[in-house]
Amino acid sequence: MIDTIELLDNLDDSAFKALRGNLAGITDAELDWRPADAGNSIRWIVGHLCWFEEWAHDALAQEERYLTDTGPSSCPAGPLPEMWERFERGRRVSFFGREEVALLDVVTTHTQHLSGHRFQMRYIRGAYSRVFGTQKSEFDPW
Repeated sequence: MIDTIELLDNLDDSAFKALRGNLAGITDAELDWRPADAGNSIRWIVGHLCWFEEWAHDALAQEERYLTDTGPSSCPAGPLPEMWERFERGRRVSFFGREEVALLDVVTTHTQHLSGHRFQMRYIRGAYSRVFGTQKSEFDPW
């Protein structure tokens, strides 16, 4: 039977690959569009995922961002290829010192966090497609 950590790691990799597919061919205009004034752009969400990757890694090592960041954030927005590179660099796996959690809980939350934001970006791209008449099926077969 597959090891629990290996299973979660495979689920995480699958979600990451699906996210890259969902964002294939995205334009800068679409990356920066917000469905509402108070909403986040896809570029901000990708930056947030980069931050979370780095924070989760640092949490396991009890260092850097884990010791200094006081709440969720986003890495500075930049060109998508640079953000992908930063995101992939952080992909190694206590929540802000507020509660003690098992390592399995951190890994499980990591997978769910990535998947949740992936669907959030699919929604934003779908809304953008309806507003600006782009072809949704190019990035999302559903």
